[in-house]
Amino acid sequence: MLYINYGKFSRMQKRLALVLSFCVLTAVGCSQQSTQATITKEKSINPRCNTEAGMAGGWYDSAVTPEATAAVDSVLAMMNTSAQLSKILDVKTQVVNGINYAIDFELDNGEVWNTRVYQNLEGKYTMTQPAALGSMTQDCQ
Repeated sequence: MLYINYGKFSRMQKRLALVLSFCVLTAVGCSQQSTQATITKEKSINPRCNTEAGMAGGWYDSAVTPEATAAVDSVLAMMNTSAQLSKILDVKTQVVNGINYAIDFELDNGEVWNTRVYQNLEGKYTMTQPAALGSMTQDCQ
């Protein structure tokens, strides 16, 4: 068993040992946080994919509400298509100063589109991401 007589160490040596211990513990803690951040980043780059985290201000899976339907209707009115809405496939919401909607929808011609729409507090809809072919969560695993 190793016995250290601390009485022989100077006050400066004790402080140095304390500072070095702190540095080692901090470095170990920082490396663990960095590893966790890397794992989280690799898991999902698209913030709309990580709806289970429960983060304030984050995206949440939502039901197809009349407001979500009105958001899609406002987008369809701006699209240059004669196709009609077949069904809304997926809705995610984000509460901001109003509500952001990220919506996947299918047209009656079979095409799947996605868009993002902002609804302000007065109920007015504004498309914040133009409608694009494909699912918004196609890169989610």
